[in-house]
Amino acid sequence: MSKLVYTLVGEGFAEYQFIPAYIDWVAAKQAQELQVVRTRIQIAITKNPSVSKVLSDAQSLCAQSFADSKTPCHLFIAGIDLDKTDFTDDLEKHGKRIQELKAAMGKVFKQYEDKIILYVPIQAIDCWIAYVQQKATPNSLEGHGKDDTKLKVYGQKKPDRQRIEKVAREAAQKADFAQLAKQSRSFNHFHQQITTFLATYINNAHS
Repeated sequence: MSKLVYTLVGEGFAEYQFIPAYIDWVAAKQAQELQVVRTRIQIAITKNPSVSKVLSDAQSLCAQSFADSKTPCHLFIAGIDLDKTDFTDDLEKHGKRIQELKAAMGKVFKQYEDKIILYVPIQAIDCWIAYVQQKATPNSLEGHGKDDTKLKVYGQKKPDRQRIEKVAREAAQKADFAQLAKQSRSFNHFHQQITTFLATYINNAHS
């Protein structure tokens, strides 16, 4: 059985529930025999999620992931929220945020570029979860304010960690990720990167 080992770095609590469930789903869809394992390398999040923490630590966490010879890592995933809307045709704001994260990772990004995937949810990952929970037209939910989105998704504007993780986990368990890729352009950007990487990885594993 082939194994895919990856590290996930995110700015909040929901990411560590929602994204691993997606990775498991998409990996199983592309190759049933692929065993997916997430490393324990991540930002130590205790109280407040932080974009700045991802920007400051992603470089070292990435280097750490690929430097561990005992547990070889095949993929490093990192992301930060856009924290605003982006209705531009070519996702200009989204692209600039991606570049911000790339720049923060510096030489490490260039060194491992083919093994790194970056994601930037428009507004926040809460919007991805909102699409799973609601029947909504494509790219419509990102227009709502962050507080309103949190209220609809979590039932409160300032949910605690336990509430966020529970809701994100339950949403991921029932998610139609293929449909989500049609609803959210920022999720689709992430999805296309993952599927392309997996196709290459699986092909190389079998060659």
